[in-house]
Amino acid sequence: MMSENFLQDVYIPLGGQDDNLGDSALRAAYFRAAQGAGRRFHVQLGERRTTDYLSGLPLRPEDLLYRTDDSWIKASKNTSRAVLLYYAGEVTPRGGIYPHRHTAIQLQKVLENGGTLIVAGTGLKDPSAVDESTFHPILREASVVSWRDRPSRDAAGFGGVAPDWAYSLGTETTDWTSPESRRLLAVSLRYDRPWPDEEWLQAVRDLAAATSTRIVTLAQVARDAPRSALLAESLGGEYLVPHSMSHADLDAHARDVYGRSLAVISDRAHGLIIGATEGACPIGSAADPQKIERLLAAAGLGELVGRYDQLAEFGERLESQLPTVAPAIDGARAELADLALRIDVAMKASL
Repeated sequence: MMSENFLQDVYIPLGGQDDNLGDSALRAAYFRAAQGAGRRFHVQLGERRTTDYLSGLPLRPEDLLYRTDDSWIKASKNTSRAVLLYYAGEVTPRGGIYPHRHTAIQLQKVLENGGTLIVAGTGLKDPSAVDESTFHPILREASVVSWRDRPSRDAAGFGGVAPDWAYSLGTETTDWTSPESRRLLAVSLRYDRPWPDEEWLQAVRDLAAATSTRIVTLAQVARDAPRSALLAESLGGEYLVPHSMSHADLDAHARDVYGRSLAVISDRAHGLIIGATEGACPIGSAADPQKIERLLAAAGLGELVGRYDQLAEFGERLESQLPTVAPAIDGARAELADLALRIDVAMKASL
């Protein structure tokens, strides 16, 4: 029988791109899903995470934080009956077996010490670049395996599928503002993709005119800010600037804007996801839409996702898609609640 003072040691990596709200949002949701009484969290952050990034994570005073991978890995390998929650978010296997030897040894040691491995919310940058032979057999020994999109799961050849963790955040669908009251059309584009042509820009203007909405732009990734300002100028819209670049402020800013927007047009996956969780219909428009297509389809929101030259067509179909957003978000949240329950059961079973 366990002592009342027993604490289950849980190791979780929460690092991501320091200026990317999507990275902190999905990991914040992952962290919340793993919460439970009697658990002590060992959080791997990496050396370069700033206070701006950390403000987006629900960290508590009792959480143990690790700034170096080596110290976190060493602690996990020396702990009996630990739970290790594998990386959520995008991974990019580069040659050889994934994960690499150093990480595979860590996972093997956790299992040898009576611990539990959970893989939940991982997705591949390019599923077409890998196959089942890419993945180390240790991942198949996880108590729970769930990928964030079906092509990633199919490429790996094992596990289940549930939408990205970020779908679990945001306003309840019953509290959304009605479509008739939404007077903004939000636009956000990545800084590192080709600039759209005049036909695309005119399609945005036409959609705003057809829906009597006002074009606004925003950047939930700091590196996108110059492009958002240029977009506002080119579209005759307004660039909405957050109070600061801390992820807590960015999250509040983005959700406020999306909560007043009829739709969000973006090639940022988490711009579309966060927008959808606030009731803005996601319109994925990109030079290369394969990633956003996968992550939106996982939640049943992939109908308006495609190339730049398809935007005018998507605008014509927006009205018919508006009623589908709330059911899709409710469904995604139900799937993620089920995944969180499976994780909790697996963690309790390891005690």
